[in-house]
Amino acid sequence: MVDSFVISLSSLVFVVVGLITLNKGRTERAESTRMEETETTAIRDLEPGPVEVKGTVHGTDDATLQQSPIDGTEALAVHVEVKELHSDGNGPGNWQTIFENQTAEPMFIDDGTSEVLVNLPEDGGLNLEQSEWKVEAGDEPPEEIRTYVENEPALDLPDGVDIGPLSTGERRRYLEGTLEPGEEAYLLGTARETEAGWDNRDYVIDEPTSDGDFVLSDKSEAELIEEGRSSGLVFLTAGALMIVIGLASLLSPFLPI
Repeated sequence: MVDSFVISLSSLVFVVVGLITLNKGRTERAESTRMEETETTAIRDLEPGPVEVKGTVHGTDDATLQQSPIDGTEALAVHVEVKELHSDGNGPGNWQTIFENQTAEPMFIDDGTSEVLVNLPEDGGLNLEQSEWKVEAGDEPPEEIRTYVENEPALDLPDGVDIGPLSTGERRRYLEGTLEPGEEAYLLGTARETEAGWDNRDYVIDEPTSDGDFVLSDKSEAELIEEGRSSGLVFLTAGALMIVIGLASLLSPFLPI
């Protein structure tokens, strides 16, 4: 009786996680479709509402460049992510994000026709090319990673133990992306009108669209679309597989042998 209950509970967990994963895949592919279908607007022609703009980024007059916490790059925006390999012993495991931080200074995007002020929403929206530092189990982290972790209260250095030729402990990936002045950027978000005076109109893009899209990236539109489609397909496949496994396990006691 207890064994059947445990199996049923595990099966339900598989189904629920599968549904969540399936939805993530659907969401990523839908966002890619919206990127593809949204026409790029010249900044001089902006109107209130969802917009896609492309151009060169630069800081405002009073902007202070950030120093990225790992490699020390001076940037207008920084995205740091730490992933750890988790495994239940039945497979290769999967990389799970254990820490993430996105910050950005107010900045302008200039496409040659005009420029528009951009502010990152509170819940982020950066998708940047990332440098990666991989620390295997038992390895000594490089100096920049050790310094970063020691200065980040939310993180600590992973424990590692050497047992003869084998090393045990956490495996981590440290990822950092930066958006520097003068870089080309892609932006999808919502433009809203601000007071400019003298019958002029100024705009700021600082909110997601009604579909929840806000993407500020140093990648090309084509690259972002392909990335979302590929990632979405992976999540859809994994989610469907988990649902099938969960349902099969849940229904197995009722199927004829």
